[in-house]
Amino acid sequence: MARIAAIDMGSNAIRFYVVETGGDSPYRVLENVREPIRLGGDVFLKGTIREENIRKAEAAFRRFRQLLKAHGVQTVHAVATCATREASNADLLLSRLERVSGIRVEVISGDEEARLIALAVGKRIPLGKKSALIVDLGGGSVEITFVENGRITLTDSHNFGAVRLLDMLSTAEDDLRSAGQLLGEYMDLVGRKLSRRGNGKKAALFIATGGNIEAIAAIPDVRADPHPDYPETVCIKAGNLRRLMEELSGMSMKSRMERFGLREDRADVILPACFVYHRIAELNGSEEILVPRVSLKDGLIQEILEQAKGAEHLLDLREQVCVSCREMVARYKLDQKHTEKVTELALSLFDQTEPLHGLGKQERIYLEAAALLHDVGYFISMQKHHKHSHYIISNSEIVGLTAAERHIVAGISRYHRKATPDPAHTEYEALPKKDRATVSSLAAILRIADALDKEHNSSVRSVECRLQNGSLLLRAVSRKSCRLEALGVTANAAMFRDHFGVDVKLTIEQEG
Repeated sequence: MARIAAIDMGSNAIRFYVVETGGDSPYRVLENVREPIRLGGDVFLKGTIREENIRKAEAAFRRFRQLLKAHGVQTVHAVATCATREASNADLLLSRLERVSGIRVEVISGDEEARLIALAVGKRIPLGKKSALIVDLGGGSVEITFVENGRITLTDSHNFGAVRLLDMLSTAEDDLRSAGQLLGEYMDLVGRKLSRRGNGKKAALFIATGGNIEAIAAIPDVRADPHPDYPETVCIKAGNLRRLMEELSGMSMKSRMERFGLREDRADVILPACFVYHRIAELNGSEEILVPRVSLKDGLIQEILEQAKGAEHLLDLREQVCVSCREMVARYKLDQKHTEKVTELALSLFDQTEPLHGLGKQERIYLEAAALLHDVGYFISMQKHHKHSHYIISNSEIVGLTAAERHIVAGISRYHRKATPDPAHTEYEALPKKDRATVSSLAAILRIADALDKEHNSSVRSVECRLQNGSLLLRAVSRKSCRLEALGVTANAAMFRDHFGVDVKLTIEQEG
């Protein structure tokens, strides 16, 4: 039996979760603590977290440390979301929390937040053969995720969480009509983004997560019924949600607390939460909303369990990264045939030259992502497109990759042509030493793969590698002479030779 913990430092509260797990059986919850520390109330108005709330967070983390010790927890994963992402004094907060508790908190992107929530949802509602729209409304942001056939095809994070909206409305002293207009403008923006989605189809399932929707589902008037197909999941009719919204709009916060048994820090945000969930249901054409009663902390636990599976987890992660990258290929209208051929050749070279580079499955994922996206800079300009690719990849959300990993992928793409890595290059020098070595190794491979499809016509069918007498002998099978490809390999062999210490010699065998 193993005991693991998750901490979700959100905009409206800090949540602490300890579970016990063993074998394939569901994990058992030992601790489920919610500390009502509203970090977002500071950040969304002033841009910084008040000393009072930093001290409250320190006290909470001291308690967490004691509970971790009491339960003998072996693994803990702590993350912070929107409020901490935006706080100007986030580094101060995180360093003080680590000092008092020994717990290091990772600030994650909205994209990573959406992925972890989808991971948790997938354990309650099988998504393998379905299309689903997952909406998680937090205090600072709303994460909207499309899942098709078990893979995330689109994520979008919007900065209008329940606490942020509440602060905006209260500071503007808006009446209900003005508040509705403001919320309506935000939701029109969501609607426009949803309408641009690839195939334009509506998701079959609308799934809502987060403390707000769970509080809504617990109100008897909403009549949330157990779903017949998904245990531990309840279903809310969109019409019932609208009626609740209309009733709440005419009530004071005190009346909401008394009438529905809500905590104060839930009673004030529940109306904007109702509006957001109901409006997205309308935009998707959904008559019912599924509430699986999972959250980010469940996703964190599930991620730890998946990582324990090792190779199986990496295989699943690779598939998700590739789905996200191919969505970018389509969005930026790249030469799909060329990207797929370069990716195929790069992975073949990687697998066959493992004795040279000594890299593993994780680095193979980076190479695959970089190969798919190496020409994305064409979207800005053909000139210096490798540099534009670096910028786009570094600043795009790729589901399954952290920000640090995106910088690795961006670096590999940056050096697929022209200059080789140089300490004078700011972005390269900013990488940790180990990551710089990874970028250099994989970029050297990607250069050869890209050169083998220089004419973008997929003439090279396959390539075989053999190390002999200090040289890497490449035998390419092609349907034509491929003179430009041969010249390209020769021109790009220098980086490979300088990095790995072997010459590259190419022979082309033309198909009869």
